[in-house]
Amino acid sequence: MVVFRNFIFTLLLAGGVLFAIDNPSPLASGRLDSLRQLVAQPGTNDTTRIDALLHLSWDLKSIEPMEALEYGKKALEIAEEGNYPVKAADALRHIGVVYWQLGNFNMAMDFLQESNIMFQREGDQVGTARTFSNIGLVFWEQGHYEKALENYFQALRILENIEDQSVIAPVLNNIGLVYQSQGDFALAGDFHLRSLEVKRATNDEKGIAFSLNNLGVVKQQTGDYETALQYYSEALAIRKKLLDKREIANTRSNIGYLYYLMGNSSFALSNLNQALELYFEVNDQSGLAQTYHNLALVNRQMGRLTQATGYFETSLEIAENIGHSRIIADNYLNLASISAMRREYQKAYNYQKLYLNLRDSLFTRESQQRIMEMQMMYDRERKESEIELLRKTNQINALNLQKQSLLKNFLLGGVVLILILLFLLYNRFLFITRSNRLLERQKDEISQNNQKLTELNKTLLVQKQKVEELNQRLNQTNQRLIESEKHLIETNATKDKFFSIISHDLRNPFASIVSFSRILKRDIQNLGEEELQELARELDKSVLKINNLLENLLQWSRTQTGKMKFHPEYLAVSDLIRDNINLFSGNAREKEITLVDSVDPDLVVFADQNMTNTLVRNLLSNALKYSDAGSKIEVTSQVLNKMAHISVKDNGVGMTREQMDQLWSVNTIHTTYGTRDEKGSGLGLLLCKEFIEKQGGQISVKSEKGKGSNFTFSLPLEKID
Repeated sequence: MVVFRNFIFTLLLAGGVLFAIDNPSPLASGRLDSLRQLVAQPGTNDTTRIDALLHLSWDLKSIEPMEALEYGKKALEIAEEGNYPVKAADALRHIGVVYWQLGNFNMAMDFLQESNIMFQREGDQVGTARTFSNIGLVFWEQGHYEKALENYFQALRILENIEDQSVIAPVLNNIGLVYQSQGDFALAGDFHLRSLEVKRATNDEKGIAFSLNNLGVVKQQTGDYETALQYYSEALAIRKKLLDKREIANTRSNIGYLYYLMGNSSFALSNLNQALELYFEVNDQSGLAQTYHNLALVNRQMGRLTQATGYFETSLEIAENIGHSRIIADNYLNLASISAMRREYQKAYNYQKLYLNLRDSLFTRESQQRIMEMQMMYDRERKESEIELLRKTNQINALNLQKQSLLKNFLLGGVVLILILLFLLYNRFLFITRSNRLLERQKDEISQNNQKLTELNKTLLVQKQKVEELNQRLNQTNQRLIESEKHLIETNATKDKFFSIISHDLRNPFASIVSFSRILKRDIQNLGEEELQELARELDKSVLKINNLLENLLQWSRTQTGKMKFHPEYLAVSDLIRDNINLFSGNAREKEITLVDSVDPDLVVFADQNMTNTLVRNLLSNALKYSDAGSKIEVTSQVLNKMAHISVKDNGVGMTREQMDQLWSVNTIHTTYGTRDEKGSGLGLLLCKEFIEKQGGQISVKSEKGKGSNFTFSLPLEKID
């Protein structure tokens, strides 16, 4: 009976769900048309227009994401011009969500974090909670599960305080996704069901579809394919009704993978191809990568190894472009398997090696989650220790009561003894012999009781010592936690200071570019050739400033995240110096500065070419920036203790001792202006220090205010063991 029911259900799904044409919903189309008319209407005030643009952006994000992006940016522009900070923050959040759905995680994170800061500054708790939840989604998509949970729980704490059920539901759903990704399907199912209850209570059809789809994934992972298919079909029906292209594609892709697990290759391919077409329409790179991967699995199941290899490679290319670690790892592992099946053992080995390296990297990130679990275990053990301590205290009290009872018995025995003695004396010592024997027996009993009391006292002392040792361990653990908290606070403060400086230094050149472009747009017909050339030169300077700052920022981020590859080799120093001097020759001529190359032409070092190029380029750029017209910049070298020492000396503005002491710390990065008001952030020198120390060298500076600066760095002549 069960088999027959499954068969009928499969036919209905294939005929009514899998191959149905996804026509636009009349309700959705009417709503979009009304919103577009409201936006275009001349008399609409700014706040109403912003709200309409944001509704359009949200409704179109899964249908026409690029159009949704334009509406979001238009809303942001109006909100900023009209000084509506909360609506500007909401527009930033909408733009970030669209970029997340497009698979552009870096842009999504930038917009969402800026939105979060603005919401917090304005005291908007619901907006703050929503951005925390959205940021968690980006972290989850990239495989940073512990960071995702951290943001989700921050959102949940805010929403539980204000009891906003409409926003709590998606947060519960997102927490379920994290546990689902970690393989804890029981806990994931609980969160999805809680989310589904809230969404049904608020009649949130879009949210209901999300929860049903996720419950389908949970049932699929636990092997309950029939229930999973039922959940998927319910979710797909709702999403078709709402014309939600991206989510329709997501559910179809899930159904295709489910049919692959059930061994039904034809149904699997049909659903996956439809999902692929929809993902192309909404430009969802993450969805495309996963669907290509699933198509490869089905083709391998059908014995089509060539087609499967092509799909795996396409999925890998997309996943690498967007930085989707989990899909990258899955593709490496499957390509290794196919290469082994085709007896291409070298390829199989290479893919397996890439998979293991990436898996180790993911393991490192997951170790932070285990730290959180260890913290929870510690809290539980601490409570157990408190219970154990209470139990020991009760034992001590019981022993004291026992001791008092023994003492009472002893006193009572003494009274009885005295009475007996008086009785014996009263009877004229008639029973002296018998009384003496009784006294001896009682003496033995007292001795035994005393011995027991002594042993009990020893036991109490041992228990007391154990309690003291336990208290000492608890104090040590608390101290470590205090030190860890202090370190985390300092790290967060450093990060906030660093990003504040970067955002400030980016804002000015961007503002210059916007200003110049507006001048060109407004007065281009009235400007002469010289004025246009001057504007072009200024615009070029601003673009170069942004390019230099972003280049240094990219290099810095790579060093901080461990993604900067280090490939040392033997380099001819004179060639490298000459290339960089040629690079800056135009800037030097413009400021009438002489660049002198006094480096030993035969000097060879063992160093990374990209890092050393970046280092020399930053030092020459700084020397030019802070040198006066008509001065000289000289690059020299010498060899000491198997290290090459290379110096860049200028006769420029120089520095005070206080300025030199602050050069190498991210907490004291500050903006310094050159001799022609060229602006610097100090990030380049910090990057130089990172690169030098990475290669086993050191960097130092000698300077005097008004007399120039001399930066010297060292590199090894040979490979350092």
